[in-house]
Amino acid sequence: MADTHVPALPDRRLRLRRALRHGGFVFGAAILMLALVVAIFAPLLAPYDPVAQNLSARLIPPSWMQGGRPDHLLGTDHLGRDYLSRLIYGSRISLIVGFATMVISGVIGSTLGFVGGYFGGRVDDVVTYIINSRLSMPGLLVALAVISLVGGSLLTIVLVLGLLFWDRYAVVVRTATQQVRSADFVAAARVAGASAPAIIWRQIRPNVFHHILVIATLEMAMAILSEASLSFLGLGIRAPTPSWGLMIAEGRTYLFAKPYLIWIPGIAIFLLVLATNLLGDGLRDLSQPERHT
Repeated sequence: MADTHVPALPDRRLRLRRALRHGGFVFGAAILMLALVVAIFAPLLAPYDPVAQNLSARLIPPSWMQGGRPDHLLGTDHLGRDYLSRLIYGSRISLIVGFATMVISGVIGSTLGFVGGYFGGRVDDVVTYIINSRLSMPGLLVALAVISLVGGSLLTIVLVLGLLFWDRYAVVVRTATQQVRSADFVAAARVAGASAPAIIWRQIRPNVFHHILVIATLEMAMAILSEASLSFLGLGIRAPTPSWGLMIAEGRTYLFAKPYLIWIPGIAIFLLVLATNLLGDGLRDLSQPERHT
């Protein structure tokens, strides 16, 4: 009987060496890990309570600027709240939204992609119709409408974004599944009597998982930007909870007088989104090493 096992993966040590030589992947992974560590250990790293107000210490500039103080390295906002502490705790919001949205949308989109790509026929027609219906709706505008109706909260943002950002998973996984389902090891699994769910999980999933990882990083970056946009517009995380988008919204009144209130959280968003995109590009390149040979 033909072998029904998935083809062997490349040697792990070779893949590790290739990853370490990929500058974008290393940089993205390092920034993302640093943000994750900061978010987990925020109570230990933050010098102050991020919501504690001190009106006698309002709008202190960062310590390296004229008028800055060493006890507030990144200064304070219009309510005297320590900006470094709010930046550290704000990383939690961005990462929670990014990871949770990535998981929810990944499960929905990948499931639809596997089902449509494997079964084909009328099942695929239904899946394609669902995908096209989702693509016809502007995701961020729908999120704005829904959140404005039900109110903004962390749970609401995660659920809305997770239920809206699954289309790219579905499109990519469906196409990849259609390519893999005709492979010999999938045919051998059918002959051996394996059920459709077992074939999808054991034979097809490992061969398209690298596509899912790449899409996951891109969707995580999109979710982080969407949360920041919603918070900036006043429809996302509510004050006084520290959110990088909300910090930019609160600082826009002082755009010219205190520009650090804008560019400090703006740089944080830029670096986190850049890191996730570079990580996705690195995963794409490493999963297709023949592109660099």
